[in-house]
Amino acid sequence: MRKFLATAAAALLLDQLTKALVRAHMEVHDSIPILGDFLRLRHVRNSGAAFGMFQGSRYLFIAISIASVIAVVYLLRSGRYRFRGSNVAFGLVMGGALGNLIDRCLIPEVTDFIDMGIGLHRWPTYNVADIGLTLGVVYLAVAFLVGGWGDRPAAAPAGEGPTAPGAVAQGGPPAPDPGPTRSDP
Repeated sequence: MRKFLATAAAALLLDQLTKALVRAHMEVHDSIPILGDFLRLRHVRNSGAAFGMFQGSRYLFIAISIASVIAVVYLLRSGRYRFRGSNVAFGLVMGGALGNLIDRCLIPEVTDFIDMGIGLHRWPTYNVADIGLTLGVVYLAVAFLVGGWGDRPAAAPAGEGPTAPGAVAQGGPPAPDPGPTRSDP
């Protein structure tokens, strides 16, 4: 749970810090080349979704963001979706969802500023929250597709989980009897 909270907080703070810097130091539509025309900072206000779809659908995206946050909390609390890296993946999704939710609630539009492409062939402008959401969702999807759910459970903190004293294992076959043990004199 600590990795989840640390990842969500880091993604959220980095997102909000970078957006605040862009809003403070760039006018809307200003562009600063970083790697020539391939990568540049470009201040854009987005009232829709990726690729400019659904412009002006603020309340729809507020609802989707809130539903995403609730889904992440539910999936984490259920404990069924644990695998190596799940806390980090869910933290990235949570941080990204909260970052764009804050923009939609306080500013009515999301601040985007990372612009990539070659010439007129550009990827839609995005932000740190979008990076977190994308990385988290892709990691979760890959884990789901390759059967990562439950195959490699995340380690439970000491004193918790099925190995805790007095714990009763749920589901699955009973553990094999290790047989008699031998102690050397």
